[in-house]
Amino acid sequence: MTPISYQGPMEADRHPEHGHSQSAETSLDDGHPGLTVASILADKGDQIYTVTAHTTVMEVVGQIARLGIGALVVVDPAEEPIGIVSERDVCRYADIKGLGVFDGPVEDIMTADPKTCSPKDTTEDIMKWMSEGGFRHMPVMESGKLAGLISLRDVARHRVREVEYEYLKLKQAIAG
Repeated sequence: MTPISYQGPMEADRHPEHGHSQSAETSLDDGHPGLTVASILADKGDQIYTVTAHTTVMEVVGQIARLGIGALVVVDPAEEPIGIVSERDVCRYADIKGLGVFDGPVEDIMTADPKTCSPKDTTEDIMKWMSEGGFRHMPVMESGKLAGLISLRDVARHRVREVEYEYLKLKQAIAG
């Protein structure tokens, strides 16, 4: 037996007030998920965890572990981002420099001047930049201020929702 959603239009569908076909919009909880960094931040929130350049790597490790996150934004006294430090950075430098790296400042291992994005940037652009640059975290800047931090996981999760939405729209178009 063919599922109802795959059946062609029914007589009642000619009368929209009594139709049986569903639309893509009514099939989704929140409508179209959006295509921008702003929509990612709306889903995940804009909580930003930061450290200063003089924070020790050991303190960074503790914060990353306690918060269950993958990276911290390194800021100057004016709260401007000057770098980013990720769990990968800690592992890479611990392997290179040994355990002494944990006593040093995060500025020794951070990625200085990280690529940033704006809330208006698209998920396609973010995926391209992260893939080409080989990084997994990107600070979000709005009006010259730090507005958030997105990860490759955030972008991937959002893109999956976009693909599911497009699939549902196509399915509905085919089903009538």
